Amino acid sequence: MQSSKNYFPKQNAIHVAFSPDRLEALISQGKLHAADFNCLDKKSKRTVWSMLLAAAAHRLS
Repeated sequence: MQSSKNYFPKQNAIHVAFSPDRLEALISQGKLHAADFNCLDKKSKRTVWSMLLAAAAHRLS
């Protein structure tokens, strides 16, 4: 079986959207990290920053 990377053209970025609840779940489960993505606008960045802080606080408690 061939790797899936052979089926798709190489791209620098793929634009996707997640619901806030799903994104928060992925962050809190440790499946998605801040270094894995970039926010495209200030409102999204503030929201994600809050999610990351909440996840970090939860891990410390």
